[in-house]
Amino acid sequence: MKQLLLSIIAIPALIILLYSFRSPDPQPPAEDRTSVREDVRPVKISGIVRKNETLDSIFNKHGLDKQELSAIYDTSREQYDLSKIAVGSVYSFDLDRSDKKVRRMQYGIDDTSFLSVKRSPEGFSAERVTLPVERRVGLLYINIKGSLASSMPGTHKEYLRLALDLSDIYAWDIDFFNDIRNGDSVKIIVEELWIGEAFKGYGNILAAQFNNNGTIHYAYRFEHEGHADYYDREGKSLRKSLLKSPLKFKYISSRFSKRRLHPKLRVYRPHLGVDYAAPEGTPVSAAGNGTVVFSGRKGQMGKMVRIKHPGGYETYYGHLSRIPKNIGKNVKVSQSDVIGYVGSTGLATGPHLDYRIKVKGKFVNPLTVRLPRGKSVPPDIMAEFIKAAEHFEIKLATIPVPAVASTEKKKKVSG
Repeated sequence: MKQLLLSIIAIPALIILLYSFRSPDPQPPAEDRTSVREDVRPVKISGIVRKNETLDSIFNKHGLDKQELSAIYDTSREQYDLSKIAVGSVYSFDLDRSDKKVRRMQYGIDDTSFLSVKRSPEGFSAERVTLPVERRVGLLYINIKGSLASSMPGTHKEYLRLALDLSDIYAWDIDFFNDIRNGDSVKIIVEELWIGEAFKGYGNILAAQFNNNGTIHYAYRFEHEGHADYYDREGKSLRKSLLKSPLKFKYISSRFSKRRLHPKLRVYRPHLGVDYAAPEGTPVSAAGNGTVVFSGRKGQMGKMVRIKHPGGYETYYGHLSRIPKNIGKNVKVSQSDVIGYVGSTGLATGPHLDYRIKVKGKFVNPLTVRLPRGKSVPPDIMAEFIKAAEHFEIKLATIPVPAVASTEKKKKVSG
């Protein structure tokens, strides 16, 4: 069964390597083809690397000239180390019919390139050939039930990556672990990467329309001055000074309150942040660019990091299990840098993050605070952006509900 599965997985790559991207052998003029002797045509061998196979054992299996093996190894080393061939990769040989000497060898390195070794009168030469990748436009409609990842139209890793890309785009407006509701939906215009007729995965998300709890969030990819980012319909950046949430894989266990019954002390007192329950060791990210002004133990907050951000903002991360050694006072951090890990140090009943935001010296509710956005599309190219946005909006409107559409025919992710 494992061998059968391995063969099925490798078939698309084998087709690409041995058919779509092989240069044909020179052919004589049509009027002379009948005179080509069958015994001078090359013998063609192809196969899939099996478990524990090496190039040496492959030469033995096919009865190839072992004297040529060392020369092929040496010639190829700068392009690819053939001592590291991988299970499931494909290979092919063109051999002289008379003595089985190698005329040409090809080995599939990855989804987008292969090694080509050719023999000439001067000896072997090798090159790494990059296969041409075609970018097509794909359309998807996703009706959400449970989580975004579990609602994707397949289980292949490319769908998971697409879900993560979406969560990154909307990270400043949507908390994908607490804000998502059954019945939410998203329309996506996305690049599809094809090699021949084999679908190899997704590229950039070009536009999206996310319906979250009745609110529509648009995202349009727009590039200027060599930098691409995502903007709403008015050309405002989706990026904000602080992330909606500083960690993933969590749920809210306690909200911002001016009077909360403390679960351990059993007294009422303010809770000036949001508690995110998460497994111990879950990475905690800096909510925005800034400078660390405190890193260490702080009373009931246990191990804590405090970061000062531009515009009068400060963020607090409490009850951490540990803090990386490089996160110390006066260290500058960027948004999404890991600054600690969830724990239960200090006065805590279990592993969670106590996340707090202070604006100009006053604690505010992290879930409702309005945060400044990044830079909008510059006025001098706003007309260009509006034209692109209108094109995307028309395209989004054509995506059928609830069908899944994608470049004319249903595809299967290969590789």
